[in-house]
Order: sequence, then structure tokens, then C-alpha cells
Amino acid sequence: MSNEHESQKEIRRILRLLETTARIVETSVISSEDLCDGEELCARQFNNALTLLTDLEAVPDGLFEPLETDASFGDICFACHQVAAYVKEGCIDDFDFDHMKKTIGDELKDVSEVVRQSMPSFLKDMWSGQTGEEDVNTAETVEVTSDEDAEAPSVEQRIGKLEGQMETVVEILQEIRTQQQNNGT
Repeated sequence: MSNEHESQKEIRRILRLLETTARIVETSVISSEDLCDGEELCARQFNNALTLLTDLEAVPDGLFEPLETDASFGDICFACHQVAAYVKEGCIDDFDFDHMKKTIGDELKDVSEVVRQSMPSFLKDMWSGQTGEEDVNTAETVEVTSDEDAEAPSVEQRIGKLEGQMETVVEILQEIRTQQQNNGT
């Protein structure tokens, strides 16, 4: 099972590589003259990715042709999109929502403590000063109820909200790091 899990992780990494390559080629404002051997390098990288995907049995042998080393960026982009689309269909997982809710709950139950421990000491001091008599170590609890009469947000909506909150935490931590670096120099 672990080996299959590692194979799936590798397939997803290659998928992201192909999607990123296609996006860079599509949005690049650099002329092909400026990239020197960029087309040849991208073609070789695509071929390496295709070989690995074939070895991992994510694509059938012979379904996609390797690119010639003199392939154009347009050909490379097209090939990346084709293989990525094929692989993406095979990566759709059947989710066990009960397991997912338990896993998300287990993973996120200590988020506040992890964030708190990651804070620089000066920020911990500021935070402690702002909270006054509130206990900083008290975790906020939210009761989740299932009332069929009331329309509860779906799991997807809750996950979306949580993702937004986590992005905010990351932005705050990045801003703190930037401030520390600017104050240190």
C-alpha cells in the first residue's frame, strides 16, 4: 500500500510538472531566441516525464509519442496538456468522507498550537499583551450539529472556508518573516 501511495505521489508531482511547463510556455513573453536551448531542454524533460509515467503505469505504453528534440514550444505545450489531461483523469480519487472528516479533524486539532509555537518571541509577547486576561492556550471549540431542518454548509464549503483561513495564516506568517528580515538588515 505504501508503495502504491508513493507511486501516486510521484504521478501527481509529474502531473504538476507537465501543467507548469505548459503554463510557462503559454504565458512566457520571452522570445525563443532568448531561451537558447530551452525547447530542446523542455522536450527532453517531457520525454523523461512520459517515460516515468509509462513505467508507473499511469499511461499505457505507446499511447503518447515522445517529442523530437527540435520540437517547438507549441508542440511541447500541446503534448504536456494532452498527457496531463489523461493522467488527471486517472488521479481522481474516491473519497471516504467519514475518513476525510476524521483525518482533517486530527490534522487540524493542534493548528493553533503549531502556529503559536512558530511565532517569534516578540510576537508571542505582543499577543499575550493584547489578550489581557484571556487564556491564550484555550482552544476555540465549535459544536457541529446536524439539523436536517437547517441548511448546514457542505463539506466542500467547510473545506473551502478552512483553506481560506489557512491562506490567511500563511500570509500573516510571511509578513512577519518579511518584517523580521527587514528589521534584521
